[in-house]
Amino acid sequence: LSFALPSPAQDEPYVVHDTKPVFMLGPYISSLSETGATIVWLTDTPCHAKVVYGPAGEPLDREADNAKHGLLPVGTLHTVHLSGLEPGHAYAYKAVATRVVKMKAYWPEKGLAVESPERSFTTFDRAKPSVAFSAIADTHEDNSRVADLLKAVDWPATEFLVHLGDAFHGVESEDQLVGRWLGPADRALAGSKALLFVRGNHEMRGSFARRVFDYVPTPENRYYYARDHGPIHFIVLDTGEDKADETNVYAGLNEVEAYREEELAWLERHLATDKRAAEAPFRVILLHQPDWGWTRDRGDEWTALANKANVDLVLGGHFHRLRAIEPGTQGNDFLAVALGQDQIAKVEASRTELKVTITAKDGSPVQSFTLKARR
Repeated sequence: LSFALPSPAQDEPYVVHDTKPVFMLGPYISSLSETGATIVWLTDTPCHAKVVYGPAGEPLDREADNAKHGLLPVGTLHTVHLSGLEPGHAYAYKAVATRVVKMKAYWPEKGLAVESPERSFTTFDRAKPSVAFSAIADTHEDNSRVADLLKAVDWPATEFLVHLGDAFHGVESEDQLVGRWLGPADRALAGSKALLFVRGNHEMRGSFARRVFDYVPTPENRYYYARDHGPIHFIVLDTGEDKADETNVYAGLNEVEAYREEELAWLERHLATDKRAAEAPFRVILLHQPDWGWTRDRGDEWTALANKANVDLVLGGHFHRLRAIEPGTQGNDFLAVALGQDQIAKVEASRTELKVTITAKDGSPVQSFTLKARR
């Protein structure tokens, strides 16, 4: 059925101005898996966005955008999820942003498109015989600390970088997010290595805290999830706050307890049903608070669940100095390590051995741990 009368006016061209946006940050990779990648970037003016990509060495003849509810978002922060990728394959990509000069109900006015330089990444692959990554924690907005730690990372041997939380004291603005962590990390990662960001308790504080996830998104749309790469099954957890919701300092604005109950239920389901969680040579939990955070005295339940799943390593930060809890010392069957504030953990795993090497930001050795596969 068609009741509409033809309207030649609707086909009149829209105005295109001779103006281009500028990339202010990125593109960077906020999530990586065996079959997908999440690309994020910032522009100086409102734009709509897409990513062109393809297997490395081939034309970038695939496109992905971020349309939602039938509309392309227009803004300065852009997120595009790539899916349908192959494990262990290298892909090249460019982020593309087209300026939108004036939004109107009819004939919005646009500008020109700009592309990022071509970047590349390699998807995770559980069949890979080995894996190596680096982790830092509790940088707390100290730009000199961030610079020293990023400079000390063994980048040729680092497949991805983990920040274990508390990059900030509290989060008040986008400028703070970019200037105190995302900007330096973006320059170090060069759009080719993923940044896995673990939320710390200080990222739950401040007027901009509710926007943090927008800058470190995952396709699961949550801070906790699982990944497989090489011989490791990774579980990223969000340990929330370190005090009860009813503590006056939060002024009744927190509902972390219910959130953590949902997370615990997810973890229990995941460990009971995910085949790789049971069969991987190693299971590693990445979190901020190695004591599971504030749980209303239910930390033993988290420990028991990790024990039941044969977790090998829990790696976090929070305490600002190195702490290690050896297996069997506090009801734990796994090694728990809290990374110090000015330290780097390099984790390397084969199918038979996992090694954690901790160094100071000047490169001097601090401590190392070696675990043998229990599978």
